[in-house]
Amino acid sequence: MHVILEVLCSILIFLLILSCSESKEEVAYQHSDDNVSPKETEVSDAKESLFVSKDRTEEEIMMDYEKPLRSYPTISSSESRTGEDGLIYRNGLEIPFTGRMIGRFEDGTISMEASYKDGLPHGQQLRRFPDGSPALEAIFDNGILSGIKTKWWGKGIIREEEYWSDGKYRGRRLWDQEGRLKREEIVPGG
Repeated sequence: MHVILEVLCSILIFLLILSCSESKEEVAYQHSDDNVSPKETEVSDAKESLFVSKDRTEEEIMMDYEKPLRSYPTISSSESRTGEDGLIYRNGLEIPFTGRMIGRFEDGTISMEASYKDGLPHGQQLRRFPDGSPALEAIFDNGILSGIKTKWWGKGIIREEEYWSDGKYRGRRLWDQEGRLKREEIVPGG
């Protein structure tokens, strides 16, 4: 009988300890940044919500093409021109360009990749440094910046993120050449 009581007491103590311990979410929250108070976290969460775009996702934007983008023409930037209306045209054609445009450095490596629909930037626009690392990435929805526009210093070190939503500039974050966050700007009422 004494052994049974010891086992039951051990189980009871184990369950009591288990029920008093913090949940995994609480532990993760507390240890994510021990110097952050709940008030600071609320402010940070409010900032983050300002940077969330209400615009369509890149996948939704790409659905605007009647067929897969890879099935449209891909031209070099030297095969295009900008019309007086600001739209992109393929040389020799009078209809606005729909497809992909590729630019190249003198050595033949890709300097830029962009997609267009009816002459307007539509989808991902990507610029590269001569070493192939990204220089700029942006998403356009019928010629309007949408979501996050990112710039890099080189070798993959982030330089700037601009936040766009509903065609409006919402703010940005800036980093130094070592990748340390230097400034954060939010457009009031944006």
